Amino acid sequence: MHSNVSIRSLLYLLIMCLLAACAGQGAPTPDLATAAPQPTAAVLAPTPTQPATVIAQPAASPTSRPARGVLVVEAEPAVAPAAAAPLLQLLAAAGIEAEAGAGEADLRLSAAALTEGTLAWEHILVPVDRASSVLEGITLQELREVWTGAATSPNFTAIYPSDEIMPELIALLGPAGPGVSPQAAATLADAVWADPMGLGIVPFEALTTRLRAIRLDGMSTVDNRLDPARWPLAARAWVAPATERGKGALAKLDPASLPITNRDRTKLTVLVMTGVTAMARNSAVAIERAGDDGFLARQVGPELAAADITLISNEIPFVKGCVADNTLNNLLLCSKPEYYLNLELSGVDAVGLTGNHQNDFGYANALASLAFYGEKGIPVYGGGANDKAARAPIVLVHNGNRLGFLGANSWGPEWYWSGTGEKVSAWAGADNPGSARFDRAQMVADIQALKPQVDLVFAEVQHTEFNSAGDYQTEPVPDEEADFQAMSDGGADVVTGVMAHAPQAVELRNGRLILYGLGNLYFDQTWSWPTRTGLVVRHTIYNKKLINTELLVTVIETNFQLRWATPEERILVLRSVFDESRW
Repeated sequence: MHSNVSIRSLLYLLIMCLLAACAGQGAPTPDLATAAPQPTAAVLAPTPTQPATVIAQPAASPTSRPARGVLVVEAEPAVAPAAAAPLLQLLAAAGIEAEAGAGEADLRLSAAALTEGTLAWEHILVPVDRASSVLEGITLQELREVWTGAATSPNFTAIYPSDEIMPELIALLGPAGPGVSPQAAATLADAVWADPMGLGIVPFEALTTRLRAIRLDGMSTVDNRLDPARWPLAARAWVAPATERGKGALAKLDPASLPITNRDRTKLTVLVMTGVTAMARNSAVAIERAGDDGFLARQVGPELAAADITLISNEIPFVKGCVADNTLNNLLLCSKPEYYLNLELSGVDAVGLTGNHQNDFGYANALASLAFYGEKGIPVYGGGANDKAARAPIVLVHNGNRLGFLGANSWGPEWYWSGTGEKVSAWAGADNPGSARFDRAQMVADIQALKPQVDLVFAEVQHTEFNSAGDYQTEPVPDEEADFQAMSDGGADVVTGVMAHAPQAVELRNGRLILYGLGNLYFDQTWSWPTRTGLVVRHTIYNKKLINTELLVTVIETNFQLRWATPEERILVLRSVFDESRW
């Protein structure tokens, strides 16, 4: 009995095994279109009688080779994560289908310069300080030591970087020490302003006038002469072909499209604006004594000319036969046409005529001076052959940035006797030349009419020169303040006072800039320290926005030649200005 049962059991088991094998071979293939979705990477737990089963993944893994025909771009681990996407977009724009991948790459991105590589991507980062700071520059070593906590600096003790650039900064500067406090973009400026010993770091495109770019190892990102390759605080990636396909793809790209950068020189404009120029009296005598028509500008002119656009506010006319007259209290002023060399050495591109001396030698000479500018190809604003021309703005375009300029004079006088014995007005009329008469409502209307035509509006005004006691002062007088604020609120991106014979306060008002007075440029007031000093305003415009304003300080020497302030003089002047400023 037991043997028969055993034989029957064995036969039963054998038949069941054969049936199971046949069922497995003939099982129908599931319909993929209607089958229930499966996890892409699920593993079924084994039972005691069953091995583990892995369900196949229909999607390619991140490291697998993309489909044939797609170019593969591989980034080395040290490459910033943000570098690959812009390159893929550039390839797509050239009609080349490409994907990020690994393995059999056609193009390779490296964080180090490659022998056969091309700089493909660049992300420039900028140290910044409060607009009210007198700090001019730092060194990379100084920045790195404070960043890591290895050493301290007398210039700053805390660093507030934008949080999205932390990985790039760690790669460039090392591990962040206790003095580093990452900030969201929206709060970074507040953090820097709240800490007098704080320094920020932002991407170049995030610069604003509330924070001023700081020089690093003597270089500045807001300078149009910067060689970006020398800027040390930048994340970079180089691309090199790994296959013939990759080489062919690079050949299809416009060479000018690389590197992909957040600081595109073709979108950048450096604009210089200056204070009072009146090359007469002692200035004229100094020119004659030197035997050099460009004597006044020999030291500072080249730096002014380095800007993309340089504006000079010239208060007085060019008159043939003008005599250098430094008689005490002489207020009838003119310049020889030969003195124009000073403006030429300064790289002048346009002249503001808001000064109240345009008609000092009569209307005919004022018209001749206007014609002189025309012969030189120099546009003028704030003054003209009649009131309509005087109020007309000018628009200067550079690197895609459309900049509008207009100006006016509030001082007058209404009537006075000219050096030719003619009764004239400082203001232009329907039939006479002169400066545009300032009227607050009219000026605001002119600003608002100009604004839709340009990216930025610069309003320039000759206002009250001194207080009720007849003294020049750093703080603006009340009427001046009210008028300038009205123009700012009316839409002027920058309001500049060009009448003051001493530097005056600065105001940041709802994101717009007011410079109440720039002091003297080429003039002869050497009788006091404030009148010897002046501010040259260097604006940087990028991609249609004002992103930085720097105040350079000048000093009129006792021989009446202009020079740049020493570091100590610069700090002295800026502190006096900033102490009276409205931040």
